[in-house]
Amino acid sequence: MLGVRVEIFAFLNVLFFVAVFVSALVASFVFVPPPLVEGEVPSYLLSEGWVLTVLFIFVWNLVLSAFLVVTLPGLVFFALSAFLLAYRGAVWGFFLAFASTPLFLAALPTVVLEGEGYVLASVAGTVLGLSWFKPGWVFRGENVSRRKALRKAFRECFYLYVLACVFLFVAAVVETVTLYLV
Repeated sequence: MLGVRVEIFAFLNVLFFVAVFVSALVASFVFVPPPLVEGEVPSYLLSEGWVLTVLFIFVWNLVLSAFLVVTLPGLVFFALSAFLLAYRGAVWGFFLAFASTPLFLAALPTVVLEGEGYVLASVAGTVLGLSWFKPGWVFRGENVSRRKALRKAFRECFYLYVLACVFLFVAAVVETVTLYLV
């Protein structure tokens, strides 16, 4: 059973980070870079202190970006999680293509940590979607009904989300530190 999850995790990791890289590469050759004003951070984000900034970024990334955009569509149809993860990677790559080297290096730890959180959320969505769509693909060697497979997948996804929360929280802390330093 763990082998399938590792395969899905590896595939989604490659998909996400290749989407970031290819999008950045294509954008740097095809598009004219927009004018960037460095050092401009939204004041409303930093005005309430670093603790609230970390919490805001964490909750935003967890609820909206990870759960509603990446995981929930995978429950409806498993391939949507991978598609939306790749789309998110492509958008990030587009924005990273026009960042200056210092700004890119400052954003890189956040991209890696947050990206892993989204990959884990996508694994959860893919496993949930596959559990009712084709239980035999997710639970190899087990003869389980769709309902039982979905229940097992929900339990499993709880643990995936605990790990995703850790990655997203650390990413929020790193992003906040980066925002205060830049």
